[in-house]
Amino acid sequence: MYHTPGGDRVLLGAERRFFTHSLAMIVDLLADGDLDFGTAPFDVLQRPQKLVVLYNSARGLLHPSESTPKLTAFSESAVATVYEHAKDQVCQEIDDAGISGETSFWRRLILEAVREQVAPDQLPLDTDRDKEMWFMLVECLAGCVLWDNDYELQESLDLPPEESRQFRAVLGMADDYYTDVPPDPPDEQAKLYVDALMGLTADAR
Repeated sequence: MYHTPGGDRVLLGAERRFFTHSLAMIVDLLADGDLDFGTAPFDVLQRPQKLVVLYNSARGLLHPSESTPKLTAFSESAVATVYEHAKDQVCQEIDDAGISGETSFWRRLILEAVREQVAPDQLPLDTDRDKEMWFMLVECLAGCVLWDNDYELQESLDLPPEESRQFRAVLGMADDYYTDVPPDPPDEQAKLYVDALMGLTADAR
């Protein structure tokens, strides 16, 4: 289970398919070495830490029997990375359309998930090339899981202690939201997390 704005739940159906396809690509990239994805503070973590936090968050999102993982800046930014990576794939799909022929794999995934979760009055065709519109739809899906983008507000750490505490209290954060750093296992254990993540995303492979 995962603590979302809609309550503690897991991803199902098209929402799950969309998430696991993006997560599977991230796992494959991290299996070959460290990589930044443009999401703070996830990118500051070492590769083994990225794998740990991705696994813990994904287990919560995909397994109903899993206890709800603690929400921290690192765990929420890890989940956000999955949605941001999907945006990159949509861009690539649109840009490549004139080279390799029209494909709408990612756009179809997004449309199916949005129909399940948001049920908007009007949706684009899966051949629409408006990137900003697709980004907005991915943001809608992310908003079904993530509360906000507080994970990006690292500048709050630079406040005096009392002001920082008040800042977190106003936003409903735990005191260690920004300082709870995931473990950094040795490389041989990191390989186990890669294998476990590949198992979690087996349906997307």
